Amino acid sequence: MSDTRDVLSLFHDLGPAARADLTALLQVASYPSGHIFHLPNETGTHVFFLQQGRVRIYKVSPEGRALTLLVLHPPGLFGEMALIGAGMHDTCAEAMTDCTVARIEREALRNFLGRYPAAAIDLMELMGSRLRTMEQRLADIAFKSVPQRLAALLLDLAGDPTDDTAPMKIVRYTHQQLAEMIGAYRETVTKALGDMREANLIQVIDDAIILTDPAQLRRLAS
Repeated sequence: MSDTRDVLSLFHDLGPAARADLTALLQVASYPSGHIFHLPNETGTHVFFLQQGRVRIYKVSPEGRALTLLVLHPPGLFGEMALIGAGMHDTCAEAMTDCTVARIEREALRNFLGRYPAAAIDLMELMGSRLRTMEQRLADIAFKSVPQRLAALLLDLAGDPTDDTAPMKIVRYTHQQLAEMIGAYRETVTKALGDMREANLIQVIDDAIILTDPAQLRRLAS
């Protein structure tokens, strides 16, 4: 069994026996960038816990335009709709980078939560936190400009550094990927990135984006 400490850290009130039971139910595997974990209108058979990498949760319009609702960092939970009602997913979940993910079968998790109510409360808190994050993202799309949203996204992808004096490096994403993550058009994002480069807020080097002025980016994002 691969290391599952990150998953266990999401459940704050479990004793040793409950932790051992949960560990025995988890199946840990690695997935490449671009792997699709689930699609809308699929019946979910598993719930997923992100241990390493990034996963994006998004919707696609009838015209094919994608809107990213959430970019998950580890440790994180996704695919939880498998637990609700008929267990039908209403979003897409895709690996943005190579990922390590622990999955647990739907009925096994339901039975586990029935045996350990404290874990059910922890899971509800995780789902509530996810909902607040998605609501904030939708509010940002409605009320903030593209440069504001892009600055916030770059800080988020960098882990929102607390040291505003140190440059931060993040994996380079395509302009289309960044546009989908903030609900904008690619051309608008290209212009905003160009403006940030001219203002010495970022540098684009090979396969990375360097945040050269995190403090100014944070002011722009606010």
